[in-house]
Amino acid sequence: MTTDLAQQLADFCEKFKLKERTFESFDELYLKNCEDENFFNGYEKCELKPVFDGHRFNIRHSFLPPTVDTKISLYPENSLVPVGYYTLQVDFNGEIVDDFFVIEKEKYVESINMFSHFQYLNESLPVGYLRRNMPQYPYVSYLSLAGTLFMSKKFEASGRFVLRAYVNLEETGEAYFEKNFLKKSKKFLKMLKNYYIEKQLISPKLKADFERWGK
Repeated sequence: MTTDLAQQLADFCEKFKLKERTFESFDELYLKNCEDENFFNGYEKCELKPVFDGHRFNIRHSFLPPTVDTKISLYPENSLVPVGYYTLQVDFNGEIVDDFFVIEKEKYVESINMFSHFQYLNESLPVGYLRRNMPQYPYVSYLSLAGTLFMSKKFEASGRFVLRAYVNLEETGEAYFEKNFLKKSKKFLKMLKNYYIEKQLISPKLKADFERWGK
């Protein structure tokens, strides 16, 4: 029975050229959205390799008609883990019912697990630094904004707050900060700054400002 179903699926997909149509449909989707810089969540189309990932019968709830789904997975260069996929659904007459495009991992945001870095920093954060009248408060605020804006993919703005944190630390004086927290926070700032420069995610002006401050 399983063999019969598999053969029926293979015959159906061959009859309606579903593999070829899925790749064509994916290309059409991209052409419609190629001017959207966020379409691939930071990736360029040339950085993602579409790989055929099979057909399947999709027998869903009684109020939804069954479909045959054809899936393409998207792999970054030199990676064995896909970051997204495209699925084309057709009915049993071979007519397109729907399609789905999903990028599950963002190029830059996924490469730095900001949540874990925040957790690591907060383990050493003295609670008193969160009081507005404390000299450490602006520095802690800049750290938080730098990380939050990174997760929102506002890299230039995040970089600006990295620089502000550096400047504030110099103006306030390292002696005002608990040593372990200071060490962790400086490592955090250096990581973000180097990442932005290496990936060319900030403007030449901001890069020059870092250099001007000796950072």
